[in-house]
Amino acid sequence: MGGPGVRLERVGGGAVSSTSGGVGGEGSGSRRRHDPAFEALLANNREWVREQLEYDPHYFRKLAEKQKPWLLFIGCSDSRMNVNHMLGTRPGEVFIHRNIANQAFSDDPNFQAVLEFALQHLHVRHVVVAGHTRCGGTRAALAGMEGGAVGAWLTPLKELAARHREELAAIPGDLERQNRLAEVNVQVQVANILQSPPYRGALGAGDAPELHGWILDLASGLIREMELPEMG
Repeated sequence: MGGPGVRLERVGGGAVSSTSGGVGGEGSGSRRRHDPAFEALLANNREWVREQLEYDPHYFRKLAEKQKPWLLFIGCSDSRMNVNHMLGTRPGEVFIHRNIANQAFSDDPNFQAVLEFALQHLHVRHVVVAGHTRCGGTRAALAGMEGGAVGAWLTPLKELAARHREELAAIPGDLERQNRLAEVNVQVQVANILQSPPYRGALGAGDAPELHGWILDLASGLIREMELPEMG
């Protein structure tokens, strides 16, 4: 169904919106203010399509037929983490799940559905949990952020920081503490995946992927593969 200011037209038995812009904003139904950056997005998309077709006229036909990713990437929602660009991969190669501070909770149905689909249906060969330096999630957790959906989401990360209070307190500098918590968090999320029903099922079927923990250094752009503790 449409929202305020949206006119629906019936086309071939289905309803489609005939408005050219979005809905909402300042005063529902009001004219949107001029935003060149946003308005350039569709033009950028058309240019990208043109470039892909120039390189391979059948690119989108082949892409639409199927996806066959070999990697599940679990990363932070941070806008500075541009997955395909930083890995040199193309659409169809990486199955991606992102949330604040790259969490892999056992009681998060969104994440568990992604993991199950990646392991049981896509049969990915590798699973990566990727944290990064200067993470706003670890900074908020160390500050004890409370309230709202974000505060609730960060509860396990705040509890993790409390369990490592002595280690973190011995580290000089707020940024260094944030970065260390990001590393510990990656290790914990990998451990969560190891104990998850989708991974245990894949392990029992002899089809378990290899697990990895990464840290992206935003200051250099380089990714470091972490040494993960032995986990049974």
